[in-house]
Amino acid sequence: MDYLLVMLATVAVIFGGKAFWDWKKNRTPQLDLEELEEDRAEYLQENFDKAMDDFKYIEEARKNISDREVSTQLAKMQRVAKKLLANLEKNPERIPLAYKFIDYYQDRAVKIVKQYQELEETELSTERVRDLKYKMKTTLAALDGAYADQFEHVLNDQIISADAELKVMQQQLDAEGIKKKTVDVGEVDEYGNVRIDKDLLNQPLGGVEIKNLPVGSVPSVRSPRGRRRSYEIDSMQTFPENERPQIIQRKLIQSALAIFLGSLGAHKFYQGKTLQGVLYLLLFWTTLPTWISFIEGIRYLFMPVEDFYEQYIKDDKNWRR
Repeated sequence: MDYLLVMLATVAVIFGGKAFWDWKKNRTPQLDLEELEEDRAEYLQENFDKAMDDFKYIEEARKNISDREVSTQLAKMQRVAKKLLANLEKNPERIPLAYKFIDYYQDRAVKIVKQYQELEETELSTERVRDLKYKMKTTLAALDGAYADQFEHVLNDQIISADAELKVMQQQLDAEGIKKKTVDVGEVDEYGNVRIDKDLLNQPLGGVEIKNLPVGSVPSVRSPRGRRRSYEIDSMQTFPENERPQIIQRKLIQSALAIFLGSLGAHKFYQGKTLQGVLYLLLFWTTLPTWISFIEGIRYLFMPVEDFYEQYIKDDKNWRR
């Protein structure tokens, strides 16, 4: 009887975990609009719902597109769109600022994706069709910058406020005779870490000149005279598509360790969280770590690869070793 209860509980956790992730993935966020007038609240909710519907359509479509390049490009766009929509959910008053993203860029992206799917279904490979597909790819690639620009536009007030606060703080430091130290950067190593050139630690920011940095390594810097030293940034390369198999492998290993050896803290030791692993080990006799780690293992198993990378791998500089 005990074994039967354990099996039923296990099945319930597995299906419950999958149902939870499906709900989380497909749910429509609800905006906090209680303090706004009815017409205003309805307008904001309508626009946000449209943006979410378009986002979900592209998310579903990219999984069904056989062309790897297009699928990867859409995944890059979706990561920016997801963060932008999350910001709008928390700050619904900013929704009108994203009107170009909602009514033009993402709307056009949906139309291009639909047309691309229709071309794929025909299975035609004529020169004209190939040329049209190529134009669609380049257009989607150009939308990366459009999405990022819209996100920056939405955050404009926040950026201006932070910049003003920093200027006031710097003025206060200058008044008190406190000088800030700046650093220059060197090359980026194989793990994406920027080396610090200690010989240039005391150089003022105005004298810093950054050269030969890989795409996506550092953001642009504004000099004291207001001139922008810009660097091309591929902000969409957050998820390394070429390393997807290794990430999936780690995801499966971490899940298996949590499910089968989680009571001993194996998955925590695997993640490098030694203190948590020891805590699981010490509480092994209570069976509490067993249930917690089992649920964690199911969570790892059904978690999207991109989300797993963001939460457990992105900031781990030693994971490739």
